[in-house]
Amino acid sequence: MRDNKHQLRLQMNIPDNHDYGTWLRHAGVEDACNRLALWSLHGGRLWLSSHSAAGKSHLLRTLASEHSSMALLDAVDDGENNSWQLAQQWEKRMAEQSSWLIDVAAGNMSISLAHALFHLLERARDQQRSVVLAWRGATDPMPPELSSRLLAMERVDMHAPPNDADLLQILRSSAGNLQWDIREQVLQAMLIYLPRQLDVLVAALKELEALSFEQKHKPGPAWVKQQLLRIAEDLSPAVLE
Repeated sequence: MRDNKHQLRLQMNIPDNHDYGTWLRHAGVEDACNRLALWSLHGGRLWLSSHSAAGKSHLLRTLASEHSSMALLDAVDDGENNSWQLAQQWEKRMAEQSSWLIDVAAGNMSISLAHALFHLLERARDQQRSVVLAWRGATDPMPPELSSRLLAMERVDMHAPPNDADLLQILRSSAGNLQWDIREQVLQAMLIYLPRQLDVLVAALKELEALSFEQKHKPGPAWVKQQLLRIAEDLSPAVLE
């Protein structure tokens, strides 16, 4: 029988596991976690923000998986419905839950998305729903209707992991969701050749996995270094700042 040493990959995607086993509560998120614990008991309207990627989306998904009373919404502009129709669809989707978790992609919003969020926040207020909105960006470019609502909410800031040990722990957890038995040396090399930013590191980890299977190449030190240098070179100047 021919000895096949290539890595075998299941022809299916393993779903992301969002629970407290994959959530790292470090110093950068401690205050936010404490405030969200109070919010889960007493309600309110919170704007969960951060200066850089800090795990806001993961935290919202963790909360939603642990509490049946919380509805999670990935707020995206579908390009088909106007803002009022979009808000109505979202409201209908979350109507049975008393608390709403709204996750918005970082960066500037489209006008229609911003107006849809405004309508949704107004509906949440009318129905006395507790709300957490997670979004990272500047309020200046957005319509005043939404910016005024955001600024009226209590802002809770999260921060990136403060040290390499916490970053490595998050990467280990992310690697556990992949179909790849990755060595510790690979994770440590990522901190050497790439910016210490969660969004960059997690995306690079997934890219390394995909390349390893595509090329049927068991990642050794030289190959890993070559790929990480290429990924670093491809990063935009804004990411490297």
